[in-house]
Amino acid sequence: MDIGTLGPFRFQINGNEAAPRAPKIRQMLALFSVRSNQVVLLRDLVQELWSETPPQSAKITLQTYIVRLRQQLSKDLELSGASLDPKGLLQTFHGGYQLTVDPAVLEYRRFEDLAARGRGEIATGDYARASLVLRSALDMWRGPALVDVSTGPLLQAHVTRLNNARVTAVEQLMEAELRQGRHLDILGDLTDLTAEHPFHENLHAQLMVALYRAGRRSQALEVFAGLRSTLVTNLGIDPSHKLSRLHRAILNGDPTLESLPQRGGMLLDCFAA
Repeated sequence: MDIGTLGPFRFQINGNEAAPRAPKIRQMLALFSVRSNQVVLLRDLVQELWSETPPQSAKITLQTYIVRLRQQLSKDLELSGASLDPKGLLQTFHGGYQLTVDPAVLEYRRFEDLAARGRGEIATGDYARASLVLRSALDMWRGPALVDVSTGPLLQAHVTRLNNARVTAVEQLMEAELRQGRHLDILGDLTDLTAEHPFHENLHAQLMVALYRAGRRSQALEVFAGLRSTLVTNLGIDPSHKLSRLHRAILNGDPTLESLPQRGGMLLDCFAA
């Protein structure tokens, strides 16, 4: 079995796709998947499928959806020749239901494990290993999380968390590459990333350092000016003290910009007051 949420929803049994096409049932199975091995209460299912305006027949409709989902899973298990028991796969508990699976089949769990390993490698200063691990984690993504599933408040919270985790992993990969002196290799990526995330200070800091090391100090200073304008105009705030200290370091041609400390957090942490 393989359950994928890092892109279009994927629910495969022995390599055969088993995710239902009916939007509400697909949404329900996606919620079971991201909350696998824990009971999803009926009230949570109602909230996810209908938000604040559930129909009076919500509980009956849910029971119908559960029956249809179990029928499809049973059929797909049989066609795939899998030895799984459909009743054991989607179990009934008091007040709700639980999808019981091996955590290893969950794509997002595998991503989170690799991303955590990458963070650990950065913390120890093994940036070459961090790059390899983080690239492996990011290669798992096939598009925005659950891009083809309608999302209510519960699934949307999970989607937001996963997409944020992806950005964090990208940021850490850029950090590892920058620490290995690969500033020329990542200039294009950082330019695109800062355009996509116009309020993200550390990505802008990484671009500023990469440009400075590439001999483009004026452009590095322009990046700071652009971010400051964006923050003031949209949020009414100035850049952080850390970013301002980096800005001053670039203005002054501080030699430490070429040899940042090899351990101790992300780039901006080197410019803490």
